[in-house]
Amino acid sequence: MDQSIYFHSVQVSSKDCTKHKTIKLPNLLDHMQEAAWSNAIALGFSTIDLMENGITWVMNRMRTEIYRLPNHKEKIRIETWPAGMDKYFTKRDFRVWGEDNQLLVEATSNWVVMDVTTRKLITIPDYIKDADFVVDRDNVSPIMEKYKYEDKRTDRSRNISVSWFDIDINDHVNNIKYYQWLLDSLEGEYLENHQLRKIDISFKQEGKHEDSFVSKSYFEVSEKCWYHSLSHEETGVVHATAKSWFEKMQNP
Repeated sequence: MDQSIYFHSVQVSSKDCTKHKTIKLPNLLDHMQEAAWSNAIALGFSTIDLMENGITWVMNRMRTEIYRLPNHKEKIRIETWPAGMDKYFTKRDFRVWGEDNQLLVEATSNWVVMDVTTRKLITIPDYIKDADFVVDRDNVSPIMEKYKYEDKRTDRSRNISVSWFDIDINDHVNNIKYYQWLLDSLEGEYLENHQLRKIDISFKQEGKHEDSFVSKSYFEVSEKCWYHSLSHEETGVVHATAKSWFEKMQNP
């Protein structure tokens, strides 16, 4: 198979960057999802392809490790491939490479299939499993850890309202917005002076237009990481949880 289908090239633009001239996490993830989209199209199993059969892909969980954020104007190559499949989940891995072929970012994600009419998750259809497009490209270690957010420990929070512009092709909140909202609870001063090194996020419920959420977090000293939760303001239902690890910036 043509190896080019596993790579997607991007030059980091000014709109992608913070004032530190490094890419913002949501923008990086957006480029990574575009790479996944291109690879899925090449394999014949994109979201559009699945929608013709009344189903769609939904991300269930993702772990991302950042060794160095790409810089402004840097040309990066995003490598992505389907790395595993079982009855309910497919696994998709990512690596982001810098201009000097340095490994900048590594990630793994789990995806499920949803019926677009019932909005219920279903088992992976046989025609997808039979396509046999899973490959081994020195696959990233799978996500094994389980964790739970302890609501009573919340010490930071922020209210979120879902805009029409937050809704994606699947008619729900794009998962990249969840990343942003979960980290927004840490506030600007902290984010200004710390660099994200790792984030592990679980997506639990769909978000819809005009939903209102509360983004909450607390710091776990024993693990040196933040715990995050995004819950519906009215129902209290948890829509996403995450753990994140930051490093103090030397020269912010």
